[in-house]
Amino acid sequence: MKLVCQMLLAAAVFSMSASVASAIAVQFQLDNVTQSGGSNPSSQSYTPNFPIVGSGDIDFATGLGTVSLPNYSVVIDVNTNSVDDVQLDIAGWSQTITAVDGSNNITSTGSGTVTCTVLGGIGSFVCPTIATSVVGWPPADGSLLLSSAVIDLLAQTIVITDNSSDSLAGTITQYFSYGVIPEPGTGILVGSALLGLGLNGRRRSA
Repeated sequence: MKLVCQMLLAAAVFSMSASVASAIAVQFQLDNVTQSGGSNPSSQSYTPNFPIVGSGDIDFATGLGTVSLPNYSVVIDVNTNSVDDVQLDIAGWSQTITAVDGSNNITSTGSGTVTCTVLGGIGSFVCPTIATSVVGWPPADGSLLLSSAVIDLLAQTIVITDNSSDSLAGTITQYFSYGVIPEPGTGILVGSALLGLGLNGRRRSA
């Protein structure tokens, strides 16, 4: 019985180590977005509220993967004057991670669409100043090295800082996090091995 338990544990460990060398499923989410600086401070409200939970997969050996978020919207009030100025509706948000370098900087390609609706406040010139094609980690306009996009494998976080070329916007920072979703087979192996060891121990004590 002990040998069987040891074999089950070994198989579980092998399964877990093998999964590290290939893409594994993660729960991915947008936790917060902050803005600092810029000549026009603004407040943002998100629907659904934070965190916005998505999904994806990451290969921790190569730094490759794809993550996505469900559709969501952002209402922006420039100058925080209680009059909402614009609403952005984000659909099909996705990032394909193509590399993580030695400093854990990310190269990625973003996809998705943004539609902009003027709500009032400072006027319709708000919408044309906002990209309406590619949505991703700023600036994420195609495939490029985002030197301010850093993935922390230990903390399981991704922080993206966009020093906007638009003096009105200032610096926008996005905070993401992710958690590994255990494979069902691995959980069954570990559970079976631990259960077997427990039963074996009870037999010995009896």
